[in-house]
Amino acid sequence: MQRIALALTLAVLTLLRGPDMALANGPVVVTVTGQIATTNRGAFDPFNDSLFGALDEKFERAFAFTLQDLAALPQKTVEVGYPNWPGPVTVSGPTLAAVLQAVGAEGSEVLVQAIDGYAPSFKISEVEAGTFVLATSMAGVPLSIGGRGPTWLVFPAGSYEGQTAEDDSGLAWAVFHLKVTSGE
Repeated sequence: MQRIALALTLAVLTLLRGPDMALANGPVVVTVTGQIATTNRGAFDPFNDSLFGALDEKFERAFAFTLQDLAALPQKTVEVGYPNWPGPVTVSGPTLAAVLQAVGAEGSEVLVQAIDGYAPSFKISEVEAGTFVLATSMAGVPLSIGGRGPTWLVFPAGSYEGQTAEDDSGLAWAVFHLKVTSGE
């Protein structure tokens, strides 16, 4: 039932916006590419998708999310902390699983790419079983570019196989791209 509601919400948003969603709903902050069933934008454009080009990421179709789109998905608030942090933080946003479900992810892995090129990869089965949050706010304040935003992948220790309580690798700030693959 939840999957159907998510798909319907995104379908209605897409129909209401038309082809140029960025003008109708704010700037795109996260683009999902790869093996997905639901899309709302076309292929990579060398001129308009210059960051994708610089990182050698090309695609035939994608789903582009604005902050408003992400806010329309079910939200999760979680407190997370690691030993090398000054203290725990409370973040909110949709779960990564909800984002992947909304686009009909059909692969087995997701690459989470940050603006600086950092790109950890996770098994979708681990994402679905854990608490991976694509945070858009921390302590109730929207995340900003230049800080950890506009989206920050955050999860508690032990969220994927082999992760220790001290290991905060994989937490990617300034996430702009999710690429669903078969893990090949």
